[in-house]
Amino acid sequence: MSKCIIGRSSILFKRYNSTKCATKFTPLCENYKTLRHIHFPGITPFSQGQKIQNAMVNANLDFKKLESKIRKQQNEIASKGYKLNEYEDNLLKKILDMKPFPTLLTFEFENVYTGGKKMKKDSEIGSKIEEYEAMGCKFHQLERGGQITWHGQGQLVAYVILDLKQFSNLSVKCFVDSVLLKAIRETLKKNYSLDSFTNANPGVFMSEKDDKIASVGCNIQRAITSYGIALNISPDLKFLNTSPMCGLPDVSATSIKELKHDTNTTIKDAGFQYAKELAKLLNITTVEHMSGEDLKL
Repeated sequence: MSKCIIGRSSILFKRYNSTKCATKFTPLCENYKTLRHIHFPGITPFSQGQKIQNAMVNANLDFKKLESKIRKQQNEIASKGYKLNEYEDNLLKKILDMKPFPTLLTFEFENVYTGGKKMKKDSEIGSKIEEYEAMGCKFHQLERGGQITWHGQGQLVAYVILDLKQFSNLSVKCFVDSVLLKAIRETLKKNYSLDSFTNANPGVFMSEKDDKIASVGCNIQRAITSYGIALNISPDLKFLNTSPMCGLPDVSATSIKELKHDTNTTIKDAGFQYAKELAKLLNITTVEHMSGEDLKL
């Protein structure tokens, strides 16, 4: 994952240091005061992870469409001087209170390479896929921004599904820089005593311009987010350093295990740590940790 693609119009969102984000994002409805963190134990097939994420995104989009329709009808009734009876009013309120909770999905995937929308225009994609398969990795084309990246064993992948409009001051740029990426940096600092950097390129680095430890990329439809981050815990770094990742040919990858040899952190542990920091940055007061075992298809 590397950049962010906004809506269905394929507008690339790039990081600009000149734009400042608000220091506090506040949930605007009751459901958004709770983060549901669903961790999927073991190795998850990448295609299953995509289906699970897509089902949750579609549920959010469907509810948002229903919510918009209800609000429009309420405004039309009020504009004509009419008023719903108590039963109808309470029923609509109950429906609106069913808004989906912000959700964090955490996985450890099988070894795969994934391509962002830019890869659709790569004339050498055929030969590259052959190279990936020779290394024992499948290839998946995704509808996110960016270019090639790798996911697999020893790496935490975290997908965040929420409505940006349900938080005050939360723009797309702030969501990427001050939530997704900052939560990684806080996780590294507080749990592993590792200081990290961000720069003009997307991701988190352990030196000012090199030693990339995490990537970021998201897709946004009608303010509903999907995808998120990938943090290297203890992967085989050959998958990340054999060919350029995220369009950065002069950048090498590293991991927590590479930097802290005595660390025995599991993907589950790292997922819980990331969920805690994500909630804190969004001023979400409650985190519900759940197992995704029964959700696997």
